[in-house]
Amino acid sequence: MEKKPTVKDVAKAAGVSVATVSYVLNDKPGQKISEETRKKVLQIANLLHYTPRQEAVGLATGKSKMIGITYHLRADSPSRNLEITHLVNLLAERFSRMGYHMIIIPYDKEAAKQTPNRLLEGMIAIDLSEKDFRAMANEYFIPVICLDMMANDFLFYQIYTDMTTLSLKAREHFGDDFYLIMDPYDNEKYQNYITESIPSGHTIFFSDCDVKMLESLRKENVLVLGSYLGLIMRQYIPDHKLAVISYQNTAHILDRSIYKIENDVSKKANLTTNIMLNALEQKFDLTHDYKIC
Repeated sequence: MEKKPTVKDVAKAAGVSVATVSYVLNDKPGQKISEETRKKVLQIANLLHYTPRQEAVGLATGKSKMIGITYHLRADSPSRNLEITHLVNLLAERFSRMGYHMIIIPYDKEAAKQTPNRLLEGMIAIDLSEKDFRAMANEYFIPVICLDMMANDFLFYQIYTDMTTLSLKAREHFGDDFYLIMDPYDNEKYQNYITESIPSGHTIFFSDCDVKMLESLRKENVLVLGSYLGLIMRQYIPDHKLAVISYQNTAHILDRSIYKIENDVSKKANLTTNIMLNALEQKFDLTHDYKIC
């Protein structure tokens, strides 16, 4: 394999010290380096296709430009898993535009302890149980945002779907007589928040259903949480009896005849990005609880 160029290679080719190369590439202020030398170092680094390791950037500047995102995918909720990965992709795209790298850290429930990444500047947790979240958060002393979950702790920001408002839209469409079909969530507080907005005893978890139970709902009004789960439910529920809470970005996968209640996931991703960037700049918002719909 071809050997990757090092900072020493750049320094040798440019005829300067390793320290000078480090100062130039990391744009470190307060150093007396001529514009001619700066341009020469940048040109040599470009010609050699030199890319500094992220760890080195962090040590030189004190900022790694790395944001962690952790989540847990459940075997009994494949539709919900697709929604999570869709959200992760949106976040990765937005942070990339702002010059940040997103480090994916799937949460391992079976591990006795996960070694924290000390280079991270911030962390985003998606739908972790309170126990798992506390175990993770106790290892980090950086801004943490809870996404699609509730921690109810002033130390952490939390951003989640405004289910109360969305369920009111379902009531406007169906009246009070409808069932909710959803995937289970790891975060019990958030799951309870979702189900509290639905008529008592009318929440059904898809993972608990068999074909017979799904077919028994054929004559009922059914609200489905999630576009992908909505596609599955079309096999059992007529379109005119079906309503789906869908991400705006995935609404197109559903037939036009299906009543859609839009959950603006792009707004959720934008808000998460903005809050994290403000927190990194130590511009702390007194509001820590955000509902999105």
